Amino acid sequence: MLFDLRGKRKRLVQVSYAALAAIFLVGFVGFSIGSGNAPGGLFDALGLTGDSTGEESVTSQYDAQIEAANQQLAKNPKDTSALLKLATAEYEKGKTGVSQDPETGQISVSSDAHTALGNAVDAWSKYLKVNKGQPNATDAAQLVNAYILLNDPSGAATTQEIVAANQPSQNSYGNLALFRYFAGDISGGDEAAKKAVALAPKSQRKAVSQQLDQYRTQAVKQKKQLAKAQKTAPSPTTPGANPLASPLGGVGGSTP
Repeated sequence: MLFDLRGKRKRLVQVSYAALAAIFLVGFVGFSIGSGNAPGGLFDALGLTGDSTGEESVTSQYDAQIEAANQQLAKNPKDTSALLKLATAEYEKGKTGVSQDPETGQISVSSDAHTALGNAVDAWSKYLKVNKGQPNATDAAQLVNAYILLNDPSGAATTQEIVAANQPSQNSYGNLALFRYFAGDISGGDEAAKKAVALAPKSQRKAVSQQLDQYRTQAVKQKKQLAKAQKTAPSPTTPGANPLASPLGGVGGSTP
């Protein structure tokens, strides 16, 4: 779910995104099961380069695109073209504030990047509401990454449905299964997992099924832990309660 830190901090916010993103991505995004590629490709799979050279000028470029889109939306809030431009520009801007520790693999998202990513999914949500045509799968795939960086499996699942419908494959449905599982939609995850296995090459179906079963087991465990934690959680008004605690409990902070 989204942690709204917009405008409250200007320094790097260390968030345990790496574990959750790895759960989402390992084996499916950027490489196929059995390909031999290592999970270290997580940063590349998200389309992040880690190169800060010229970051300021690049950010200014996106700011100009964002301003232009907002000017269009001021005239027509339902301008689908402007909403899509705003969503993708905010996402690209947000990526410039994401970094990865080369030793631990931990992903850090600055508060400014978090704000931009939040703006991106807000614009995307509005775009989906007013768009009458079929959203572009490439654009949807970008916004899936934004939801991953925002630790929002539910949003990722909704957008991944567009990708899977347009580009049905082992990978697209495998990711959809993962997102649904960790959003708490176990039956929906099972449905997507079944399609992923069916679309996988025969030689890989067993491996795909086993890997998805592992994620399902972990998601069910986390869901039970969350339900238990919610029963014993202090009221939001109770001194010491943390309103920003991850609703996914251990999923966001434990090693998959």
